[in-house]
Amino acid sequence: MTPDLMLKELGVSQKELDELLAKFHAFLESLDERQRAVVKRSLPTLAEALAAFGPDVNRDDLLKLFEGDKKYEPVILCFPLHHRKSR
Repeated sequence: MTPDLMLKELGVSQKELDELLAKFHAFLESLDERQRAVVKRSLPTLAEALAAFGPDVNRDDLLKLFEGDKKYEPVILCFPLHHRKSR
């Protein structure tokens, strides 16, 4: 699956995803260690995200899409997609 199709599945443009990732990282930085741990546990795992996107998405494509500005490790944010497809 192309990055454009992945973005379409998420319902955002690349610019919107980049902005979301920047805001999410700023939010994470505002938390203490225990709060960050709670938030990170609530995120989908790489396997869950891959399952949500389906067999046409591989690990490298997914990580590249969510890498943001590369200052941080990729954070996979696909809550609605993950929940919708896992039911």
